[in-house]
Amino acid sequence: MRAAAARLTTLLALALVIGAPPRPALGQASGDGGGSRPPRRLFRDDAPVALTLAADYRALFSHRDTVNPVREPARLTFPGDSGPVTVAVELSNRGHFRLKPSVCSFAPLKVHFPKDQLKGTLFGGQGSLKLITHCNKSPQYEQNLLVEYGIYRAYNQLTDMSHRARLARITYADTRDSTRTITRYGFFLEADKEMAERNGAQVLEHAGGSYSEMDSAQMDLMTVFEWLIGNTDWSVIMNHNVRLLQIADKPWLYPVAYDFDFSGLVDAPYAVPDARLPIKHVRQRLYRGMCRPPDVMASTLARFMAKQDAINAAFRTLPGLDPKRLKEATDYLKDGFGTLAKIKDFMPEQDYSCARAGH
Repeated sequence: MRAAAARLTTLLALALVIGAPPRPALGQASGDGGGSRPPRRLFRDDAPVALTLAADYRALFSHRDTVNPVREPARLTFPGDSGPVTVAVELSNRGHFRLKPSVCSFAPLKVHFPKDQLKGTLFGGQGSLKLITHCNKSPQYEQNLLVEYGIYRAYNQLTDMSHRARLARITYADTRDSTRTITRYGFFLEADKEMAERNGAQVLEHAGGSYSEMDSAQMDLMTVFEWLIGNTDWSVIMNHNVRLLQIADKPWLYPVAYDFDFSGLVDAPYAVPDARLPIKHVRQRLYRGMCRPPDVMASTLARFMAKQDAINAAFRTLPGLDPKRLKEATDYLKDGFGTLAKIKDFMPEQDYSCARAGH
């Protein structure tokens, strides 16, 4: 579709250039395009699922290589309709920044399932899933995970074009040394392909896209959401922390954000903004979307204000979230919604984007 070397050079040059001519919106962002269907069983419920993952974690974490990933055997035990179910699975390390031992002693994982043994169970239909883990033993990191999970729930309130997530209370049973067994919160993330198919779309693989190729409504929704949570760690041009969806009968691409641990709302100890951006800390918001006139942006901001209570509830109802951490999160969101409430207050937030677009 677009693999020419000259185009790639152009995209690299534009990686931090924010702004593009407006494209006509194609209806509401939620449910836009090919229509949506319910997610698979695992992602239809918000209740945390208790499960056990038994493996040799020392062996697993000794192979932190995503280029040539090594799968380690494991046993997964989870609730079944008539009692606990135990199946053989495989675990592999994944990720980039959080994969580093200096960042996370407990790496992010991918769980590979035996599909033929899971029909009719909670994990039915799943081939492999990302498992977001607690990273380090400090309670702060588990709280960070819960806030990031809450961000996915909040995003779901705005659009079906977002990954579903399922919280789990996981006992990591160490088969080499039982004294190293721990229990922590983690969450599974819906597979990209499943998220896309649920929306009647396909994932655009191994390529980014220019701002002018994006569906206007979905692009504005995504970029305002990233602004609200204080996340600048994304790029549609470089296909970084964004999945681009294609719908067969529509000319635009639909961006879907994911991976929010560098957001100001999470405020992870290791998170810092890109040095090329005019902010010094991830708690500082920076809008990196399209440069828009007030009459175009107004409908997107109104959509956020209509969902303010639902977005706040995504965090208020989180099990295990410390009351102090909840207050920090809701205060941060309150500040953002205060700006979104009036278009004249939000318009200056676009100054960075409009200046780079030459407007």
